[in-house]
Amino acid sequence: MDEPEQVTEPIPQRLLKYLPWMMAGHWLITIPTFVISIALAYATYVQADATRKIQQSETWPYVSYATSNASPEGETRIAFTLTNGGVGPAKLKTMEFRYDGRPMANPREFLQACCGYAPGRSMRFTTGAVDGVLRPGDSVDFIRLTKLPETAAMWDRLQDERWKVKVKTCYCSIFDDCWVMESGSLDPKPVKTCPADWKQYEEQPIPDAVAAEMK
Repeated sequence: MDEPEQVTEPIPQRLLKYLPWMMAGHWLITIPTFVISIALAYATYVQADATRKIQQSETWPYVSYATSNASPEGETRIAFTLTNGGVGPAKLKTMEFRYDGRPMANPREFLQACCGYAPGRSMRFTTGAVDGVLRPGDSVDFIRLTKLPETAAMWDRLQDERWKVKVKTCYCSIFDDCWVMESGSLDPKPVKTCPADWKQYEEQPIPDAVAAEMK
């Protein structure tokens, strides 16, 4: 009696039966690896963000504006001052100085508008730069007028007119995080870049302006 002939399935068909199990095994390995990679990437991001925030807090500048009419030593003088009260250096980038709503280009223009300064007249007053680096705890008097016999009339007018001054300055940290400070506000506003549309206040007038004053 003849034995029944055994039918052998082709190898590809046999493999197809086990394909779902092979795929399941593959995903059982791949998914945990992917989840671990995502978790490690997130942990790295969180750690980097925390490190940056620590660095920012340890180098945070805070620039403020003030005006006064006497020095700590009791000298009678009016000063317009920028102070860095933060813990890191401040890179002073640009400043806008407004008197009675009008932007002023330099100290001479301001003193002429507010207090009777005559172009070409010799007058003793002190100015300071409003750019560069201001270290923590340092101040700069960008205008200072001491009361002397020859400056008394101007000093008296400036004593009243200084309250019409508004100052905006943009400054940055050593990491180039930047803020805009406005007089009268306690909270500087963070900005990506310093404004380019301000009328820039300069310590010294441009040479052409000085020549025009002297004519």
